[in-house]
Amino acid sequence: MTETMLGALFEFFGVCPLISGNRLNIDYLPEGTKQAGIEYAIGLFPTDEVLRRYVDGGAHCRLPFVLSSVNDYGPDVRQNIENSGFYDAFAEWVREQSKKRAFPALPNGLTARSMRTIGPGYLFQPDADAGKYQIQCEIEYYRKGDR
Repeated sequence: MTETMLGALFEFFGVCPLISGNRLNIDYLPEGTKQAGIEYAIGLFPTDEVLRRYVDGGAHCRLPFVLSSVNDYGPDVRQNIENSGFYDAFAEWVREQSKKRAFPALPNGLTARSMRTIGPGYLFQPDADAGKYQIQCEIEYYRKGDR
């Protein structure tokens, strides 16, 4: 079990069969694919994490995050379809994990309840020969109260 939510996500997605064999980063993607091929990154974005507070001090919470990648990109239609296809397969993998209740090992006092992707993966930064894609995700969890 890790001490941070980001660390838990890193460990969990690091063994995803769609990602393993490629580099997984935190908050970092290189400019292109020339040095290491496809790379992935997990990043968080700010939001109010609490969905519902309980009288015992616990809470139903969420943590939105993105999985992004840098891929070969350009006028080759097959390459671009393959890039987008990865995110279709990734969304299906996340659905399967949630259905099996196979979640990241969260820090003490936190219990995962569900995980999902929010919309499809999409190209967010095209360049001459590399494109950056991402998919938004969310994990919902219960935070134990103090009482």
